[in-house]
Amino acid sequence: MSIFIIILMVVAVIFAVALIWKNREDFSEQALEEPPEDIRVSPLLRGINYLLSDKPDRALQEMVQVAKIRSESAEVYMALGEMFRSQGEYGRAVRIHQNILARPDVATELHFQAYVALGKDFQAGGLLDRALKHYAKALAIQTDHLPSLYACLRIREQSLEWDEAEWLVSRLEQVENEPYHEHRAYLKAEMAKNALEKGDASLSESLVLEALKLSPSCTHAYLLLIHQLLQTGETDEVIHQASLFLDRVKVDHHNLLPEALLSNEAFYQTKGEAFLWDMWQQRHDVEVGVRWIENVSQTYGLDAAHALRHQLNFSDLSLRHELRLAALDEANSNLVQQAKYWRLSMKLYACKHCGVQVHQMRWHCPKCNKWGTMEPLQGSHVFGEEQHAI
Repeated sequence: MSIFIIILMVVAVIFAVALIWKNREDFSEQALEEPPEDIRVSPLLRGINYLLSDKPDRALQEMVQVAKIRSESAEVYMALGEMFRSQGEYGRAVRIHQNILARPDVATELHFQAYVALGKDFQAGGLLDRALKHYAKALAIQTDHLPSLYACLRIREQSLEWDEAEWLVSRLEQVENEPYHEHRAYLKAEMAKNALEKGDASLSESLVLEALKLSPSCTHAYLLLIHQLLQTGETDEVIHQASLFLDRVKVDHHNLLPEALLSNEAFYQTKGEAFLWDMWQQRHDVEVGVRWIENVSQTYGLDAAHALRHQLNFSDLSLRHELRLAALDEANSNLVQQAKYWRLSMKLYACKHCGVQVHQMRWHCPKCNKWGTMEPLQGSHVFGEEQHAI
């Protein structure tokens, strides 16, 4: 049963309870003023019948009729607004929730609910500035409302507004009385990346150090630090930090190191290549080896990549890894052409938390919004990525 149908059934129950309760209160005083019983009840019964018959659109029409009859009930309209949003009719949901706020006799709690609902309406519709505005109004009434805080955090991160996102994380730490060190570390790393792109190396370095202090296993911060050291020519420190990288970050992120060390050709030829050879001999991580070959192909060409593959002496490569290496070849065979086509759209990483798959490494999962949860897909994942792909 779909979520939308479940929501409709819940709303139908709300309507029924509201109707029964109202009849109980008003029977003695307003019996003559109430619409006939069949007029009031029939749309509700028809709506429930349509739900049971798996006809949600017809059910929604009947629920609208009930809302018109019971127009004095703001709770009914709140539920109807939720129904419209769940069906993608964001404009109608917004109008309903705005009408609730326009009523002079609405309680503060209902005001709060309407602001939250409008925040969800605008967020679902992609109007993020308006969503933030209404979430802020809801938080002005209830400062520790976690759903609104999380929604604002998601919008700030989606908009790459890292300073505002960190403030919200600090607020969540206060409300939940729990540390968000790793989350804040990745936000600091994003700030450091922005500072580096703007040419402020000093600020970038201090932010990276703050990130590593918060979470010594923050992969993003380590890679930025290695990049900074390569720019300043501190090659001995690069080797030291690369060694710490292998010891502290999770194994599934080790495959990101070859690209970092190959970003400076002079360093790679003098020290980086030897470091990667030591790493290979100790660990024999196939994913690291394949990524190393791919990076060498991009930097030094196909001949160098073939030579490295021969030296690595792979055995028992998975189909996924074989296809990735085949896509580097210049042969005109059908297999190579198909591998190249597949390589352009293949998904290399998957979130260990929600399972969504992406083409390039991301520090922030676009689906569940967790940080540092992307891991390389292994050999068994070759086909069917489109099921959870972004």
